[in-house]
Amino acid sequence: LHEQLPNMLCWVFTLYDSGRLVENILLVNRCAQRKPRVGISACLCGDRVRYDGLSKGLPGLITELEHYLELHKICPEVAIGMGTPRAPIQLSKNTHKIQAIGVENPQHNVTNALADYAKTLQGGTHLCGYIFKSRSPSCGAGSTPIHKNGAVIDVGNGIFSQQIQQQWPWLPIAEEQQLVNTQQQQFFIMLSRLVDQFFNMITAAQLDNFHRQVAVLRALLPPATQDKLMQIPSDDKWQNPTHYLSQLIQALQRLPFAVIKELKIPQQQLR
Repeated sequence: LHEQLPNMLCWVFTLYDSGRLVENILLVNRCAQRKPRVGISACLCGDRVRYDGLSKGLPGLITELEHYLELHKICPEVAIGMGTPRAPIQLSKNTHKIQAIGVENPQHNVTNALADYAKTLQGGTHLCGYIFKSRSPSCGAGSTPIHKNGAVIDVGNGIFSQQIQQQWPWLPIAEEQQLVNTQQQQFFIMLSRLVDQFFNMITAAQLDNFHRQVAVLRALLPPATQDKLMQIPSDDKWQNPTHYLSQLIQALQRLPFAVIKELKIPQQQLR
């Protein structure tokens, strides 16, 4: 196979059911010669960019991910000129709108600045995934406290994170707390490589091949989702290919951990 498919990476997923071997799944990646580029909150890499001048570095996780991914460090709060250390901000809901405002000075509103900075990344930053700092008012992905009248009323996305997810809905998204074990890490790496592969196959006009290659992954999804994904290529003739990718990645990210942990992905085949 390696002779027939030069410069490709072969992933073999071993699928188990209650300890019984069910199927060996082969997925080919044409992008084996480079690492997919993934955005990551800079504080998770050990950069002292938090509001208190400290970091939330996770050296073990970062070292593991760097074997397979190119990590692109970003701190949106520093990027918009807030400095380090700085007065903290929080998400606040007012008249049905969520904003990022100062904890001590509510007149300090950086909502638009954070969203606008995310938009500047659209031009030249090709990302295949994003790892966000949990609970951050700029970077949280579903875990950030939302305040109203001095009380936490809900949780949601940070302002920067929300804009990133809106403009790139196909990105695999994770918070650091969702990458605590090997299976979660490998699954995120796999999804990032899948995105990288997809965009390279757009260039090569091989999206039908991509659709066929991911059949084994589509088979893990609920039947209704499988049917929807099967219909997209015939409906739009690939006129809007990222719609397909968005639906696929979002569906795979909704898989329960019980399914993810049954995908045995040899580490050497993630490189």
